[in-house]
Amino acid sequence: MPMQITTTAGGVAHSIPFVGPVQHTDHVKLDVSEMSDKEVDENGYLKPGVPLTSAGILVGASPAYPHGCSAEAQRVASGNTDAILDAATDVLVTVVTHGIVNRDILEDILGRALTANEIAGFDRAGSHLRLTTT
Repeated sequence: MPMQITTTAGGVAHSIPFVGPVQHTDHVKLDVSEMSDKEVDENGYLKPGVPLTSAGILVGASPAYPHGCSAEAQRVASGNTDAILDAATDVLVTVVTHGIVNRDILEDILGRALTANEIAGFDRAGSHLRLTTT
């Protein structure tokens, strides 16, 4: 079950997966159509900690590594259905480029296990992000 807090106004607040201070950020143009309901919540917010390449897509096959992980919940669409995400305009999102990401919290936020390529991406040359062990 993903870790979340439902506020009194009916919205959802997500945990922050970063360990220690967040001091280095950048932005990438998110390809919203490449996201799913695992990365975007029901209110259209990109969840914190989503590992993204510099091209604004999920870390996939080699040699991709995360340029950064989404810094916080950021509104990217009006919802999270495939049709809504496919129709959404690509937007700039803030990503954390250096630091440590708690793998357990990130997997809880996403509601899924990280893929083997996502896990390997954190250790590839060029990545300034590290995962904690589970």
